Amino acid sequence: MVKISKIFAYFIFFILALIYFLPKLNLYYYLENELQNYKVILTEKAKEDTGFSLKLKEADIFYDSIEVAKVENINLKIFVLHNTMQVKNVKLSNLTSSFMPEDIKQIDIRYSIINPLNIVAHINGGFGVANINFNVLDKNVSVDLTPSKLMLQRYQNTLRNFTKTGDKEYKYVKTF
Repeated sequence: MVKISKIFAYFIFFILALIYFLPKLNLYYYLENELQNYKVILTEKAKEDTGFSLKLKEADIFYDSIEVAKVENINLKIFVLHNTMQVKNVKLSNLTSSFMPEDIKQIDIRYSIINPLNIVAHINGGFGVANINFNVLDKNVSVDLTPSKLMLQRYQNTLRNFTKTGDKEYKYVKTF
C-alpha cells in the first residue's frame, strides 16, 4: 500500500511539474500565429507566465485590420486535461452597437479531455447571459441566451435570429 501511494505521489508531482514548466508563452505565440491565418490579430501590453496560468493585460483584437474589441484582462489556465480561459471587461467596437450592446463583463471558456468534442463558454454582458456550446466534430454552434432588458428593448432585430424557447430564453443554432 505504501508503494502504491508513493507511485501516486510521484505521478501527481510529475503532472504538476509538467504543467508548471510548460512553455505557456511559446504556446501563446503559436496560437497568435495560427490566428493570423484567419485574419485575427491579438496585441497585448503585458504578458505574464505565473506558473499555472498565463495572464494577458490590455489586449486589442483586430479582424482584417479592423479593431473588433479591447480586453482588459485574459487569464489562460492550461492544465492539459482541463483548460480554461477567462476574459474580463471586454469593450466591443462601435461597429457592433447597431445589433448588440458593446460591453461584456466576463467570458469563461472551458475545454476538457473528458468531453473532447465540445468547447463550452459562459458569457455575461450588457446583452444578458449566454451559454455557448461548440461541437468541434460537427462544427455546430448552439447559443442559449437569456437577454437583458436592454437587449429586449433596443435590439429586437438581433433577437429575430434566435428561436424563443421559453418565457425569457432564446436559442440560436448554426452549422459551419
